Amino acid sequence: MVGIRIVNIFIKKTYSLLCVFAAVWLSVAGCASPRGGSLEGTAFDPLKPAKYVLQPGDALRILYPSDSSLEVETTIRADGRIALPYIGEVEAARLAPSELTADLNARYASILKRPDVVVLVEKETGRRVYLGGELKNQGSLALYPNETLLQAVFDAGGFTPEAKPGGVLVMRAVPGEGVHILRADVSRILAGVDRDVILHPMDIVYVPRSTIAKVGQFVDQYVNNLIPRPFQFLFTYELHVQPLRISDNQTSFPVNLSRRR
Repeated sequence: MVGIRIVNIFIKKTYSLLCVFAAVWLSVAGCASPRGGSLEGTAFDPLKPAKYVLQPGDALRILYPSDSSLEVETTIRADGRIALPYIGEVEAARLAPSELTADLNARYASILKRPDVVVLVEKETGRRVYLGGELKNQGSLALYPNETLLQAVFDAGGFTPEAKPGGVLVMRAVPGEGVHILRADVSRILAGVDRDVILHPMDIVYVPRSTIAKVGQFVDQYVNNLIPRPFQFLFTYELHVQPLRISDNQTSFPVNLSRRR
């Protein structure tokens, strides 16, 4: 309870005080390695760049330099697909724009002399994070480059008095790998003991009231309750084809809990 009050006092301070705090924390972190465990090699590796994968609802423009008459403006449907000239239905969701570009050029290689297809993303619906549980303001937030878990908690108004800062969950769906869960201790991050967590598009942050025993069952229910149905595509797909993988920002340990059918 005392730890929660301290966190909320920080949140009530002025913006300039937060900037000073951040500068001091970064300078300390740069001079000495945090005592927390490494997330190297996990889905939450801080050196791994955030990759945006296409989502249903994203607006695309497909350019054909060799034949401008084929140019298409389209929106990824709820089933994750788009329809294009000559090749018909194509899976677009769960791919990075560069991956979709490579796939389209491969498909058009036997149809167009010089495919050189270009994929432009004109509207990104998935560059957001979702926050829920014991936070003063729940819901979705626009995600800024290199935004961290601590910054997201501040943006959500801080913890409620009932929150358990030591058991915060960050959920991340990685195409082809499943849903990864990170258990983070925000109190230790504030103290400079553990590294802050860099958030990726479509991450889910959940602050529990108490320790969650059955993580797998919780994830199924929580994803359905928090993320609007049109944006559940990636999480729902990965939850049903891959096992959950759990890491800790103090000790990294991937765990294969169960495979859903």
